[in-house]
Amino acid sequence: MAVGKAATIKQVEQTVREMDPTDPPLTVFGVFLDNNPWLSCLLGGGNLDADTYFVTATARSVHFHQVRAKGLGQRPGDLVHSFDRDGAARRMGEVRRQLLWSSFPFALPGQDAPTRMNVRLGWRKEFARFTADLDTAAARR
Repeated sequence: MAVGKAATIKQVEQTVREMDPTDPPLTVFGVFLDNNPWLSCLLGGGNLDADTYFVTATARSVHFHQVRAKGLGQRPGDLVHSFDRDGAARRMGEVRRQLLWSSFPFALPGQDAPTRMNVRLGWRKEFARFTADLDTAAARR
């Protein structure tokens, strides 16, 4: 059972390695889909109605795993979306950095409009690495 962020990241990385051992994870961060992040912050960091995902970037792809809460920690659940890096870069909109969270629109399959993805302050370092990597992928196009 994961309790800390480092243990959670290791579990997500292990899940991704099991999917494809030749494409190791480069960065992992968490997102929550909630149009009212202030409410989420007021509820102690978790709106129970918000969908949450772990986003993992590898050298070739970007994966979205459902977050599965278990005991005191969060574990990676089912893989719900997977994109090649260039496809993920095309689906991602402009990043807006806020004091407590950052957000960006992301065009998920089957949705009419891009979905707002929110990244809590605790994941900011990993998210910055992810966006820098995707910017590099977008520049190669």
